[in-house]
Amino acid sequence: MCSKMFVSSILLSLLPGCMESGYLVTSLAGDPAATGQPAQATALRYTNHRPAAIVEEIVPLRITGSFSLGDRAKILRAVNEWNVALNGFVRFAIVDDAAAPAADARQPRPWTIMAAQGVGPRVAPGPTTALAHTQPVPGAGGLMIVYLDRIGMRDLGGVVMHELGHVLGLGHGERGLMAAHYHPTDQQCVDKTTITAVAAKRQLAVDRLNWCETNVASAAR
Repeated sequence: MCSKMFVSSILLSLLPGCMESGYLVTSLAGDPAATGQPAQATALRYTNHRPAAIVEEIVPLRITGSFSLGDRAKILRAVNEWNVALNGFVRFAIVDDAAAPAADARQPRPWTIMAAQGVGPRVAPGPTTALAHTQPVPGAGGLMIVYLDRIGMRDLGGVVMHELGHVLGLGHGERGLMAAHYHPTDQQCVDKTTITAVAAKRQLAVDRLNWCETNVASAAR
C-alpha cells in the first residue's frame, strides 16, 4: 500500500506541468447555489433501452486514500449512473485496492481514484481552482485525483461523474456533465449530449445507450 501511495504522490507532483483537458474547476468566489440540492434533481430519470447481451469493454477502477464511507457511497453512485447510461456496452468495475496487478498484459489496467488535499494546481486563467483532475498513465491505466478539501458542499458524486467522462476519453463541453466549470445543475447526471459523445467515440448507436431526462421511466435495475 505504501509503495502505491508513494508512486501516486510522484505522479501527483508531476501533474501541474502536463495538465490537459481532464479537470473540473470552480471559481474561488464560490458556485451558484452550490450549497443547495437542485430543485429538479428528483425529477431526473434515465431512459431504459434494452441492454447489451455481452459487456464488450470493462474499465476497472480502484478507490484509494482518505475517502470516508459517505464519500465512497457518492463515488459508487457516480459509477452506477454511468453503468446505467452505458447499458452494458461498457462497464466500470470496482476492483480491490489490494489486488495484485493483472498478469495478462492484454487485461485493462485499473484507473485509481485517489483522495488528495491542498495540492491542486490552477488550471485556467483567473480565480479558478481544480476540484479534481484525471490523467492517463501510459501502461498503467490512469489517475483520478479528487481534492477533498475543495469539495466543500459541492456534490462529490457529480464531480467524480464528470471525471469518469474523461476516463472514457471525453473532452469538455459548454454545459451539461462535461462542462469545465462546476455548476450544481450541470454535473448531476449523464445527459444525452454526453452519452452521444461516448457513442460517437466508440462507434455505438446512441439509442442503445441511456441518458437522463425529465419524467421518463427509471432505468434502475
